[in-house]
Amino acid sequence: MKSLWLSSLLTLLWLSETRAETPVVVTDVKQVYAVAPHSDFVQSTAGIGDLAKVWPSFRPFDYHQIRLDVDTNNVYWFRFTVRNETDQHVYAVVPTVGFAGIQLYEWEQGRARLIGKGGSQYSLTEKYLFTNDDIMRLSLRKHEQRTYLMRMSRFTRKFFPVFIYPEYALIQNSHKLNTVSGALFGIILAVVLYQLLTYFITREWDYLRLSAYLLFFCIQLTIYSGHFYEAFPMIPFEWNERIYFGLPIVTALLSNTFAYYFLRIRQQGDRYMKIGFRIFFALFSLTFLAACLGLSGISTLYQNAAPLSAAFLLYAGIKLYSRGYKPAFLFLVAYTVPIIAILFLSLYIYGFITYAWSIHNLLLMSAGAHAILFSVAVANKLISYRNQTEQLIKNQNFELEQKVQARTRELAQDKARIEQQSQQLRLVMKELHHRVKNNLSIVSSLLHLQSSRLTDEQAVKAFQEGQQRIEVMSLIHQRLYKTDQISSIDIGPYVQELTTSLIHAYGFSDRQLSFRFHSDYEQISIDLAIPIALILNELLTNAFKYAYRLTDQPRLEIRLLNEDGMVLEVQDNGPGLDLERWHSRGGSFGKRLIGGLTDQLGGQYTMENRHGALFRLHIPVDETSAVLLQG
Repeated sequence: MKSLWLSSLLTLLWLSETRAETPVVVTDVKQVYAVAPHSDFVQSTAGIGDLAKVWPSFRPFDYHQIRLDVDTNNVYWFRFTVRNETDQHVYAVVPTVGFAGIQLYEWEQGRARLIGKGGSQYSLTEKYLFTNDDIMRLSLRKHEQRTYLMRMSRFTRKFFPVFIYPEYALIQNSHKLNTVSGALFGIILAVVLYQLLTYFITREWDYLRLSAYLLFFCIQLTIYSGHFYEAFPMIPFEWNERIYFGLPIVTALLSNTFAYYFLRIRQQGDRYMKIGFRIFFALFSLTFLAACLGLSGISTLYQNAAPLSAAFLLYAGIKLYSRGYKPAFLFLVAYTVPIIAILFLSLYIYGFITYAWSIHNLLLMSAGAHAILFSVAVANKLISYRNQTEQLIKNQNFELEQKVQARTRELAQDKARIEQQSQQLRLVMKELHHRVKNNLSIVSSLLHLQSSRLTDEQAVKAFQEGQQRIEVMSLIHQRLYKTDQISSIDIGPYVQELTTSLIHAYGFSDRQLSFRFHSDYEQISIDLAIPIALILNELLTNAFKYAYRLTDQPRLEIRLLNEDGMVLEVQDNGPGLDLERWHSRGGSFGKRLIGGLTDQLGGQYTMENRHGALFRLHIPVDETSAVLLQG
């Protein structure tokens, strides 16, 4: 009964209504027709069945009376009439501007028939044709006129962006606009890719920050243009909502982050700039969290904060440029383009400018220039820093060269003074070695004179051995004062001379005794040379006395090796030693002297029979005590 009453009321309204609007008359297949000037509207959440209650409230469209609100309950009904005077099909097209739900009804003889759906809350299968815009076919033959009702929820802009397209105009404009959009998106993505590649090559963080900002900016533009939903049609409505409100906030955060580091706010900015950036970072973070939680009412604070943020970034750039920070100039040039676009779009959002594709996509067009200009700005900044760094390096190098020259002069003077002191020291040491040698010679002569008066053979022998040991040390000092060396001795010639003198002293000739000497060392310090010489003297004396009595071809080998320290090896080809007697306690003075000198050197020695007697002494040495032969 109730439905019958409503149907009768609607029929009565249809029969009695006086249309305030004039019809949209389609006469040219190449032209696009705006519906807004020919429409009536009313704000109401009523469904199509309850429309009779608000039918008298329809009034001519006035953008001033559109309330901006992201709530899906912010619903308006629009009424318009279309007459087709062409042979082609006509379509109602609604650009993607954030509407949650769109339903198009055909009104005929008091009855409403649903003929099309659009908006983000409807799936692909529920729409007539899925593109970046919502397209709905109107069943109008030539010379036919019909009235339509359109229910739209959630308004983020103060306009009614519905257009009537003949079939030819729809195809032509879609091709043209998609080509332009694709080219602009291609430019932005090419710049993003270039920035990423440059970052991986240079490791400059400005390139990475800029690429992240531009990438999300590009995604944001695909949402505003509808291409995002065209590419991802299966995303549920509740996630569409979060993406629609959340991604632009991420873009704003990345934009502010890039500006913060590009302008070097931490180093160059004043207290108010730093506070301003903190406020916007906090505000955008809060609105992003609200968007993720689906609190669209709070997340829309971003729409009010975005122009303020843009103005603040413009202020920061101007302020820093006035202080002499040169990279801020290109920052201002790059940011001015989208800022002007945003300010211009604000007029469009609040209805002061009617919808046009060029205006709706102004942000996309400005983004291409924005991306290119920012790339130039970052490159220019880095080139400027590089030039400043190079100049700073040149100045530092010049100062360093001046200091090096001054220091070189000081070192040359110090070197001359040290060489003079070294020469004086060398003369003093030579004189000292000469006097030590003379004193040792005197001691040797005294021992010789004293031994000539002794009758006890043992005493004479002891005096002669002592005299021989003194001559061993005297020979070292003699070599030192005859050369320029004052603390080390050429070990090869010294061992050769010492061994040759002992060979001759014990009645052997060079033909009778085969002597071989090998050394890995060129020089050793006098602190090593004297103990080694005394040990050699004891070993050679013992060999000449006892080893060669019954040997037809006496042979003597001395080796000074570098084997984890210094190793002295002395080997004869005699009958060998009585090792048990050698290792027993006590023994001769020579044996005790060898042991004492070995302890003094911090070494260890072994005595074994190997084709004769083999003495092996290992001494730990450092680089300052001995010099190895080169090559």
